[in-house]
Amino acid sequence: MHPSWIAGIEALNAYSHWVSAVVMPIAFQWIEEHKPEVYATVPDNLKDDVGTVFAAAFKLIKELPAYQNAPIAAYEAAVASGNTAAINPVWTSVVQKVRTETEAAFAQQPSLSID
Repeated sequence: MHPSWIAGIEALNAYSHWVSAVVMPIAFQWIEEHKPEVYATVPDNLKDDVGTVFAAAFKLIKELPAYQNAPIAAYEAAVASGNTAAINPVWTSVVQKVRTETEAAFAQQPSLSID
């Protein structure tokens, strides 16, 4: 595999690890705290299916004021423009450093120049 492809997969893996270690436990805790409401619409044969349970929980979340009042349009506009620093400064900073270092590493290799 090409090293650039591997680096991209490693970056996705780092993000996936963070989601699994931080976000998923929060989601599982919320589901546990709202178990009767979440499981009310989950068929008995799918009560252990994580995707089905998360989908049921998300249907409930979408009805809550915090989700309905979220500045979704502003977020989507920031993502579309590539200017996410105001909404996610730490993660944006990390990604910018990765991009800058990647560009610098390529710039230091004149044999890869296409100019």
